[in-house]
Amino acid sequence: MFSRNQQCRIGLFESIQGRIVYLENEVLRVGILADKGTDIVEFLYKPCDIDVMWRGPFPTVPIGTPSSISSKLGGFLDYYPGGWQEIFPNAGSPCEYKGAQLGLHGEISLLPWKVEIVEDTPEKISVRFIVHTRRVPFQVQKVLSLSRNSSQLHIEETITNEAGEIMDFLWGHHPALGEPFLSEDCLIEVDASRVSILPGDGQSVSDVLLGEYDWPVVPGKKEGTFVDLRKVPPSHAKVSDVMFLSGLSEGKFEILNPSINLGFAFEFPKEIFQYIWIWRVARGSFHYPWFGRTYNLALEPFSSLPNLTEAIKRKDQLTLNPGETLSATCKASIIPI
Repeated sequence: MFSRNQQCRIGLFESIQGRIVYLENEVLRVGILADKGTDIVEFLYKPCDIDVMWRGPFPTVPIGTPSSISSKLGGFLDYYPGGWQEIFPNAGSPCEYKGAQLGLHGEISLLPWKVEIVEDTPEKISVRFIVHTRRVPFQVQKVLSLSRNSSQLHIEETITNEAGEIMDFLWGHHPALGEPFLSEDCLIEVDASRVSILPGDGQSVSDVLLGEYDWPVVPGKKEGTFVDLRKVPPSHAKVSDVMFLSGLSEGKFEILNPSINLGFAFEFPKEIFQYIWIWRVARGSFHYPWFGRTYNLALEPFSSLPNLTEAIKRKDQLTLNPGETLSATCKASIIPI
C-alpha cells in the first residue's frame, strides 16, 4: 500500500522480479526494482500519462531463473527489463579484475538492495538503497528523493571501497527511453565536441560511417551524405549504433519531443561521468539479442569508455584507496516544452 492517498507518497509492492518501490507525487511516479539492481522501470509523467522508460522484449522472470545454458556475457541480458540501470564496477563487455570475473555491465544491476525509508511526509519522500558487491569489495548507497509537485527525481550516491587495498572501477547510468515518448520527432540536446561511432549489438545495420568525428553531424554511409545525430531516427529506420560522446562542456543532456511537448533531462557531475554513451536501435539490430524487434534510445553518463581492463590500460578508470568514498548527485526530470 501507499503511505497516503495524495501528495508525496511511498508504496512497496511485490512484482515478478521481487519488491518494487514506488515514489509518487502529483505529477510523477517512479517505479524501482529493489530486488534487481534498483532498476527504474517506470518514470511516468502523470499529466500526460506517458512513461518515458523503454520496455525490453525479454520475458520478465525472477532473478535466478535458470536458462538452458549460461551466457558468456553474464546474466545482464537474461534479466534485462529495459528501463534504467546503475552500472558498476564494470561497464561494457566482460573482463577480469584482480582475479574476479566481471560480466557485461558489472554486477549491481543483478543484486537485491536493502531499502530504508529516510523521509516520508506530504512535502517530500526519500528512500535509501544499499548494496554490497559480491565479486569485489564495494558498498554502493543511494538516496532517491521526490518533492511535492516536482517532476524531478533527485539522486545522491556514494561508493565506498571496503577492501584493504586500492580498487579500480567504472561507474555509470543506463537509462533507455522508448515509445510512446520516443519518436522521430525527438531531438537530442547535449553540448559535446567529439563522437566515436561503433557497430551496435548483434548483427547491426547503420546509416553512418564508423569512426571518430566532430559532434553532431557525421558522414553517412551513402557517398556525399551526412547524418545529424541529434535527430532520433524513426522506428522503421533499420539502424543500430553504439556511440561515445566526449568533450562535454556540462554534465547534462535533454531529449525533447516537441510533438507531445515533453522532454527528459538528466544532470550529472561531469568530473565523474566524463562520457555519454549513446545506444540507439531502430529495428536495425538482428540476431541475438534483439532480432530486429526493438526501438529505443539511451544516453548513458559513464566515467570511462568500456571496459574496466581496458580503462586501466588507458588510465581513465576511477580509483579509491581503502576506506575512501566517492559521491555524486544526479537529477532526472520530465520537462514540459
